[in-house]
Amino acid sequence: MIFSKVQNVFYFLFLLGYVYSQTNVAILSVKVGSEIDIHENRFYRIFPDEKGFVNAQIIDAGNGNFRITIVKQIQGMETTVRRYIDQDDFQKIQNRIDQLPDFTKERKIEMYEGMDFIRAEKIINDIPKPQFIVIKHGDSKKLRGTLLKVENNVLHVQGPSLIEKISLGDVDRISYRQYVGKYDKYKNYFFIGTGILGFLGAYVYNSQRAVIYNDYNIPRTDIAFYRYFNGIILGLIFSSEVFDAVSTLLTSSDTIILSEAEYNEENYNQ
Repeated sequence: MIFSKVQNVFYFLFLLGYVYSQTNVAILSVKVGSEIDIHENRFYRIFPDEKGFVNAQIIDAGNGNFRITIVKQIQGMETTVRRYIDQDDFQKIQNRIDQLPDFTKERKIEMYEGMDFIRAEKIINDIPKPQFIVIKHGDSKKLRGTLLKVENNVLHVQGPSLIEKISLGDVDRISYRQYVGKYDKYKNYFFIGTGILGFLGAYVYNSQRAVIYNDYNIPRTDIAFYRYFNGIILGLIFSSEVFDAVSTLLTSSDTIILSEAEYNEENYNQ
């Protein structure tokens, strides 16, 4: 009996706190209402640095302070964070919103036309493969290599010595060719050319080395031929990557921004 009464008291206090919190919602502007959604946040740039933003609500905490509850989605997991601002910060955000036009359906369509990162998964899967790409990812790191495949939103990129796996969520921008195969008819000639370059490299190397003789004072020509062979093989090993790189330089490429942070950096932080 006593336990039931205590439980009812806690339940009442919980409801009272919830109702109180809802009645103290601070509205930045009639343009966004009591809850700021992802589209309003992108248009008005209220919280531009909050990666994975889903929605937010501002509560008047009293004494000129405000608590911001932000719902975010990071790597498929939903999480809630809290930020605190004072009256001056609240007023600055409010003034910025009021200076911008109303967020209409037409403006929403216009805003999303340039946001390729919204369609990042489709764009990355539609890229012709394999082909040479340049991607910017992580902390402004750049990776050059051949995009072999995309599996479970992970890019498999063949570098000079190994295959690197980069999560699509970590890719800020990518440069690639929309049209591949334009120079494929010259590929065999290119392989022959790199083989010849490898041979010439071995020839130069041999010419700078002293002649080696065996125990019978006969020149070891087999060593020279061994170096020629290695030079040709090395030329052929790297021929594919070099061909992709050269054909990329000769073919016009597109650069697509695939992260919201990079989009903001490109359009607002210049």
